[in-house]
Amino acid sequence: MPENRGQDISPHWGGEALVNMHRLLLEALRHREQEIIRYFAILGPTLGAFIWLLQLDIAKTRVFIIGTVVVLLLLLLGAIYSLSLGYNYRYITLELAKLEALLGIRSAMLEGWPRSAEDFIARYKLCCSIPWCAPPEVIKVFWWAFLAGIIGVTVTACLFEPKALVLAIVITTGLICFIVGLLSPIYFGKKLRTQCEKEPESWQKEGENYED
Repeated sequence: MPENRGQDISPHWGGEALVNMHRLLLEALRHREQEIIRYFAILGPTLGAFIWLLQLDIAKTRVFIIGTVVVLLLLLLGAIYSLSLGYNYRYITLELAKLEALLGIRSAMLEGWPRSAEDFIARYKLCCSIPWCAPPEVIKVFWWAFLAGIIGVTVTACLFEPKALVLAIVITTGLICFIVGLLSPIYFGKKLRTQCEKEPESWQKEGENYED
């Protein structure tokens, strides 16, 4: 955002637009937390189908394998969907932090709230410098639940029908789904870091220009 943004818009209408955008973003945060619940409308019947598979004749190995793989892929989709919502949540908080700087209300922000793009980069990383964008706690519960579901379905399928073909395909698929779901925060962390690196070095300076 250019440093002369505050000179391009009138204080009244520009400020009103920023306040309205701030309100909309806060509302969007609440919806991000609620959207994960909708996925369970798909997950419930999926797990029900897996239970139904367990009741089939063990001789129907091909049907059992295909059904189990589909359930594992849907669980992986749930994990990725949780992380996607988490990334969207973090991106909105990035927008909110910038708007609050522009509105000159930094003093009203929580001390734990990231206050600049640099703060976001420093916070959302793993170990030394590996980008890591895990969901907020409300959504993270579902992410872990989907990963646990992948392990549970894999182990249950292998114990229920311990044939060599089943073990080979189901264990391989389960491991791949679990690893992809577990490490996907790195992908979303890179996306968030890329967005942060595009931001100006100092939001405070922009806020001062706007207030002028």
